[in-house]
Amino acid sequence: MAASTSLLNRKATRAFILAKFQSMRPGMPITRVSQLALDILETEIRNRIVLEVRRHPSRGKTFEMPRI
Repeated sequence: MAASTSLLNRKATRAFILAKFQSMRPGMPITRVSQLALDILETEIRNRIVLEVRRHPSRGKTFEMPRI
C-alpha cells in the first residue's frame, strides 16, 4: 500500500467534525476543516493500527481489538 493512500474517507470525516461542532458547540461558527487537521487524524489512525498490530498476540488467524 502506498503511503499516500488514505485510510480516511475525508469527505465523511469533515462532515462528522462539522456536525459535532454544530451539536456540541452551537455558538462556534466553524464551517471548514483544514487539510492539516485531516492529515493529523490520518497519522493518528495509522500509528494506532501499527501499535495494535505490534500488541497482537502471535496466535490465531483473526485480528481482534480488546473491548473497551
